[in-house]
Amino acid sequence: MRYFSRRAKLGILGRRLGVLLLAGLAGVCLGSGGLGSGGGARAAQPVTLSYTGYMAGLPVFSLTATIDFPAGAGTGAMSLVPGNGGYSLNADAATAGNFRLLYPYRATVVSSGQLSDQTAAPRQFRSVAEILGKQEAVTLTYGQGGRVGIEAIPMTRQAQDAMAQGFAHGTMDPASAVVAAVAKFAATHQCAGTYKLFDGVRRYDLTLRQGGYVELPAMVQSYYDGGATECSAEPLLLEGFSSAAAQSQFYPRAARLFLAPAVTGLPAIPVRIEAQNALGMMTLDLTGVQF
Repeated sequence: MRYFSRRAKLGILGRRLGVLLLAGLAGVCLGSGGLGSGGGARAAQPVTLSYTGYMAGLPVFSLTATIDFPAGAGTGAMSLVPGNGGYSLNADAATAGNFRLLYPYRATVVSSGQLSDQTAAPRQFRSVAEILGKQEAVTLTYGQGGRVGIEAIPMTRQAQDAMAQGFAHGTMDPASAVVAAVAKFAATHQCAGTYKLFDGVRRYDLTLRQGGYVELPAMVQSYYDGGATECSAEPLLLEGFSSAAAQSQFYPRAARLFLAPAVTGLPAIPVRIEAQNALGMMTLDLTGVQF
C-alpha cells in the first residue's frame, strides 16, 4: 500500500481534477477579457458556464469557464459551428464546501489562440494554482514549427525536464483542445480524435471516442436534463507523472462526457462529466449559464 502526505494527496487530486475537467471543458481548466480573442472573424457573444462537482452526492468542486468562439458564417444549423478566428477560454476552479477545509485548492486558467476549420492553434496558455497556500504558475507560449516556450514560477523539475527533453513541442494546452473538440463536434456531430497535450507540468495524450445517445436525469441544480451524446475521454499518461501517483489510480483511466445543445445559439457543450478514480466517482454538472 502506498502512502502520500496531505500535500502530495492534494497535488495528485488537483492534477487529477485538471485532467478530468479539461477533458470536458477544462481544466482545468473567469472573465471574457484575459488574453483576448484575436482577429480574423466576427466574435460570437462570450458565454460563462458554471459547473458543480459532486462526490458521494456532496458538492466538492466548482468551475466557472468563459468561452469566446469566433461566430459561424453559415445559416441554420451551420451557424452554430464556430467559424475561423480568435478564441479564448478563461476558467476558475476551486474545491468547495467542507471539502475545501480539508483540501484548499484553487486554480485559474487563461488560454487563447486561432481556430481554423475546427483546428485550434494556441497562442498562449497561463495557469496559476494555489495548493495549501503555496502558489505555482506556468505560462506556455506557442511559436513557429510547434515549438513551445515554458516559463514556470517556481521552476519545477517537470518543467525543467520538458525544456531539456523538448517533449512539450508539437502539443497544445488542454483548454485549446476543449475548444477544438467542441468546434469539431458542432461540425461533424462526432467526438473522435487524439489530442497531444501539455499543461506546463504533465505531458499526456487525450483520445475521444463516440458513444451513444442517452437521457440524462436532473441532478440537484442541473441547468440541463434530457437527451445528450455520450463521449469517452481516455488519457494516456506520458511525462511528468510520478510512477507512484500513476499506479495509485488517483488519475482517472477514462471520463464520460455528455454533450448537448443546452443553450440556444450555442453549439453542443459538455453538460455533464463523470470519472472514477481511487477517491470514488466524481460528477461535474452544468449548473448555470450567463451571457
